[in-house]
Order: sequence, then C-alpha cells, then structure tokens
Amino acid sequence: MELKCYDQPQFIEELVFRIAPGQVERYIELETEIFSEPLSHVSGFLGGETWVSLDNEGEVTSLYFWESEAAYHGVDQVWLGGQKEKMGQLMGDDAVFVRAGHAENRRFRVREYR
Repeated sequence: MELKCYDQPQFIEELVFRIAPGQVERYIELETEIFSEPLSHVSGFLGGETWVSLDNEGEVTSLYFWESEAAYHGVDQVWLGGQKEKMGQLMGDDAVFVRAGHAENRRFRVREYR
C-alpha cells in the first residue's frame, strides 16, 4: 500500500439514487456509458467510483473526483442536462434521485492510502 497526499485537494461530487430491485446492474452499466465514460474526456475530471448499499437495498452512490470545485462547476450544463434526460428515459421510474451530498456538505480528498 502507498500513501498519496494531494497538494491540491480534489473536489468530490456525491450523488445518491434509489434503484428498483433487479435494476442495479443495469443502472451501473448505464451510468458508466452515459456519465463516467464521457466525463473521462472532460478537463478536470479525475474519475469515479460506484458504491452499493447492502443495508439499504437499491441505494447506489456515485462519487466523482474533480481536480477542483471550479472544474466541477465548469461542466457544460446543456450537455449534462441532456445526459440526465437520456438516463431518465432509459431508467424511467426505476431510478430515483435521492440527494447530492456535495450540495449540503462539500468534501475534498486530501490523501488516500491504497
């Protein structure tokens, strides 16, 4: 394992969704196709992680890492709105937005040990 410290704290975008039973894998695949992969070409995007809860069935948390809060805010909002609409059309009522954790509690990654 290695300790990695960041000179510039990385902004963390946290999105939580409630996914219908049996649809979590589909949601994760679509999230990669519609958000994570396209974002990998956006300046300042550093990657993401997807977490699923064993205690709250269907709860999925997506964490996106940005080089700065400014980079996060710099995402083309028209493009983002289109991606959200596409995801909504494909998932329908099987995916419900719960919260944006970063809107109520901004967090920054300053180090990691992996």
